[in-house]
Amino acid sequence: MAAKSGSRTAIYIVVGVLVAVVLVVWGVFQFSGGGSTTPVAGTYTTTLQDSVVVAGKAAPITVDIYEDFLCPVCGRFESSDGGDITSAINAGKIQVRYHPVAILNRATNPTGYSLRAANAGVCAAEGGVFPAYHDKLFAQQPSENSAGLTDQQLIDMGTQVKAPATFANCVTSGKYSKAVTAETSRAAKDTSLRAAGASSFGTPSVTINGKRAEPLSDGNWLTNVTK
Repeated sequence: MAAKSGSRTAIYIVVGVLVAVVLVVWGVFQFSGGGSTTPVAGTYTTTLQDSVVVAGKAAPITVDIYEDFLCPVCGRFESSDGGDITSAINAGKIQVRYHPVAILNRATNPTGYSLRAANAGVCAAEGGVFPAYHDKLFAQQPSENSAGLTDQQLIDMGTQVKAPATFANCVTSGKYSKAVTAETSRAAKDTSLRAAGASSFGTPSVTINGKRAEPLSDGNWLTNVTK
């Protein structure tokens, strides 16, 4: 009886390990987005519409991306799909309207990093260095419940990507903070941006020609519209 009990225990352990491995792999695919992780330099130009950064020339496909630079899922999305998105903008296949928002403003101590980072991102667009600065905001993304990056660190990142001298004042003055706050409020009220069954707006949220997409569960979302 003891031998049989031991055998059963061993079987249960093996099965449990296999299940755990399957769940880990499944979780990786759930957040991979199926995209390329190869860094791609953005060669596109940007224009500003209040706090919305319009990336690339007019194209048949318009993609709107709502992101919070503190949001960890946004970070995963950028890591998995950012290179492919940039390549598609560079090639003129899509135009992307980036909406930096601040829904996690209370998730740092002191509060406010989401808004400061969003403002800095828009300042980078004003200064003509948005593609490289956008990459840095996610590459150096702080964790939730941390202090976030300081204004000086945000300014230093701008210096690294050759932002103009006006960038520092744009960051410290919060030049686009009101516009970002207004855009965050607008997005939160837009029920078409919410995931199915969700009671509130979250990030990242993506639309294609005005229709909500699900890039976190559909790894082919970008390929399907650019092929």
